[in-house]
Amino acid sequence: MGLLDRLNEAQLKAVTTTEGPVMVMAGAGSGKTSVLTTRIAYLIDKCGISPSNILAVTFTNKAANEMKERIEKMINTSTSFMWISTFHSFCSRLLRIEIDRLNPYTKYFNILDEDDSLKMVRDIMKENNIDSFKPKIIKNLISKSKNFENFSVKDRLLDDTFNTVKGLYDNSLMQNNALDFDDLIIKTIELLKKNPDILEKYQDKFQYILIDEFQDTNTIQYDLIKLLSKKNRNIFVVGDDFQSIYSFRGAQIKNIRKFQNDYTDYKLILLEQNYRSTEEILTLANDSIKNNPNQIKKQMFSSDKKGKKPIIYTALSAKAEVQYVLDEMKKLILSGKKYNDFAIMYRANYISRNFEEGLIRYNIPYQIYGGLSFFSRAEIKDMIAYLRLILINDDNLSFERIINTPKRKIGDAIVNKLKVIANDNNISLFKAIDLYTGSGQGYNNLKEFKVKIESIKAQIENQLPEDIIDLIDNEFNYSDYLDTEEDFDTAKDKKQNIKEFRQMIKESFKNDTSNTDYLLSFLSDLALKTDKDEAKDSNSVILTTYHQAKGLEFDTVFMVATENGIFPSINIETTDELEEERRIFYVGVTRAKENLYITHASTRYIFGNDGDCEESDFISELNPNFYTNGNNIKQKPIEKKIEIKKEIKPTITLNNDVSFKVGDKVKHKIFGSGIVVSYDGKFVTIAFSVEYGVKKLLANHPSIEKL
Repeated sequence: MGLLDRLNEAQLKAVTTTEGPVMVMAGAGSGKTSVLTTRIAYLIDKCGISPSNILAVTFTNKAANEMKERIEKMINTSTSFMWISTFHSFCSRLLRIEIDRLNPYTKYFNILDEDDSLKMVRDIMKENNIDSFKPKIIKNLISKSKNFENFSVKDRLLDDTFNTVKGLYDNSLMQNNALDFDDLIIKTIELLKKNPDILEKYQDKFQYILIDEFQDTNTIQYDLIKLLSKKNRNIFVVGDDFQSIYSFRGAQIKNIRKFQNDYTDYKLILLEQNYRSTEEILTLANDSIKNNPNQIKKQMFSSDKKGKKPIIYTALSAKAEVQYVLDEMKKLILSGKKYNDFAIMYRANYISRNFEEGLIRYNIPYQIYGGLSFFSRAEIKDMIAYLRLILINDDNLSFERIINTPKRKIGDAIVNKLKVIANDNNISLFKAIDLYTGSGQGYNNLKEFKVKIESIKAQIENQLPEDIIDLIDNEFNYSDYLDTEEDFDTAKDKKQNIKEFRQMIKESFKNDTSNTDYLLSFLSDLALKTDKDEAKDSNSVILTTYHQAKGLEFDTVFMVATENGIFPSINIETTDELEEERRIFYVGVTRAKENLYITHASTRYIFGNDGDCEESDFISELNPNFYTNGNNIKQKPIEKKIEIKKEIKPTITLNNDVSFKVGDKVKHKIFGSGIVVSYDGKFVTIAFSVEYGVKKLLANHPSIEKL
């Protein structure tokens, strides 16, 4: 079979349109990788282009290796001379050859990973007695400053700290002949701009440039692409604006618009034929994504693949939702499906807990894709260790895990001394504290730690079991520790996981035994769950977030907890954010090949409370003719479209009816203090601290208040 024989008409056009700028919008499951690899093979085999004159850039090493393997099979040639890699690998390779032109660097430069970079920032701050902000916050800001467009710092105190540390950090990198990950791209651009001869060399070399997952490129990646392609202009970008879901990493969907403006003679090719999903699943996907107005219009269709309509089901509770999913899974297994045919997808990690428990109860193997099991997460293991030590003071493993978590200046020297005392007296580390003699802050904190553990233990029978978690959190400032050690989103997720763990204790409790006996039994049962190695069996149900699932496909997908406040998130405030949430929904729908279930609960424990839930607006806006109601009740008669409603008024009026003007100080529940920059009748633009930057928000959103 010939090189081009398996291509459909649109794919053939994408492969053979070799000259000039080309943009391919490749819908989900439309054979994007086949088009990329076949185009490279076509350039080499049919057009006579040397492999060394082709640059192909993608986002993962796995994708790059897969492209190389496919090309080698297509044209029976080695890919060793090809430049097919990730952005960072490409820049590293080029810099190894040319960086001598950027004084004082040499080609033997060292590349720092994230841990090494953070350590350098931490050491700089320690050496210079800078402790007003945590090193991780400053390191994240340094990275943002290198990658984000229009990055600026608004908080003066943070601005001074950031600028000081960044300057010392950059100097330290140069002195050590080192680059961090962000610098790989930045220094490549700097090298090319400062050395026209080198720029011309690589512009001549890379006659054809291909960019995969174009919708996920950030500002500096686009700048690099534009620079290299300026001479020959044979730039081929392939992506899908329907699947741009990584703005939190700096991805800029507006790069699609930039490309259209920078290459006005570009050719647009749409890949709309899907080889993955049934016509019914694609109809639902099209119906959802059409509500995003700012996109290139595509209408995905199946390659003659018919199936069942997706099922949307409303459960009475979160527990009932889990039971429904397991029951449907069991029916499909009886019909011949395997465990690895199933994926359970969710918008927030804490949702996995109920499903993990259900799968364990039915002895169904599962894997957490791209993440940890709920029971293996550090914050959950910390809470378990605290509980165990409170209940069983002689538990040395738990003692060692949390004696300095959160940090309380009880270092290895103190712990080692305790071990000697414990061994000499045949007692536990906890009891050894009574025999420990010393002085200083570490000694005082050690004694205080023991008093707090004993104090909580004395209160167990006078508290609800789940309230013990609150006592641990309050006594040991665990939430504060998360706030200072993690970035905002990570800390928020971890605190929600702890709330979910608390709810788990509450749900399991039966008031027929002492609290102590119940908690001991609970921890014993939990040990059996955490000891389960879900990942060993490849024939396992996959639990995953939508972001982790992008690029994957499954026979049957369960999109769970699709409720307002979870999906879309409660923190959505702008139309851009809402559109990205809808793209995430679209990604979930298009992971399914044969069967798609979208489920939600009428009641759920969330954000620390039991409460009623309403189905996601993304469900409400779907045409009921395109899905089956799993509850066998009357279908919704009309289609509803999501709107962010805001009454336009002549002044900035917040939810408490207080008028605002430019320059007013405001406070946001998530982003903190800020200053009003502008107001256009619907949205208010506010300059927050450097961590969050300038944001355009709904003027009447209840999260905003006047200081």
